[in-house]
Amino acid sequence: MKIKICENNTDWSRYTEFYLMNRHDVIAGYTVSNAMLDVKHFIRHGRGAILLEEPDEIIGIGSFVLGLEERKFDRKEIAVLGNCYFVERHRSTRTFIRGLQVLAEQIGASSDGVREVRIPALAENRYTNKLYSKIADKIETRDSAYGPVNMYATSFPAFVAYCDRFR
Repeated sequence: MKIKICENNTDWSRYTEFYLMNRHDVIAGYTVSNAMLDVKHFIRHGRGAILLEEPDEIIGIGSFVLGLEERKFDRKEIAVLGNCYFVERHRSTRTFIRGLQVLAEQIGASSDGVREVRIPALAENRYTNKLYSKIADKIETRDSAYGPVNMYATSFPAFVAYCDRFR
């Protein structure tokens, strides 16, 4: 497996195509316009990565933004992970942890002022809530057009330490 940080139009086009094709598996009923808005935010306020398997097949994506969308991304000390997705055959492997490690590295490289990492998860998704509760504490539940969303938060150093446990 290879992880490629999106650096140009080709990378972002591939990221976007994969995200759009799999958006209903990420969030049931997720609209194209919401997915495109996500990508715009990742490009302008964060970073994205594509996970590749030979021969250059995309098997997953990951991303984050710096700042809170509802505050027009002005809280740059907070990194918020985006909708990450992996094809079925890679969900129970170390692929997820490796993706988190790369996101931690990229968050650190993007700003030395990041103090907190937040991870949203649909409240109905037991798997992601169980997983994220091992990494961070649930700080709130918000309503969204797709149902309640739990927000998990941890300090950036604690996030990095969690990711480093699996190196």
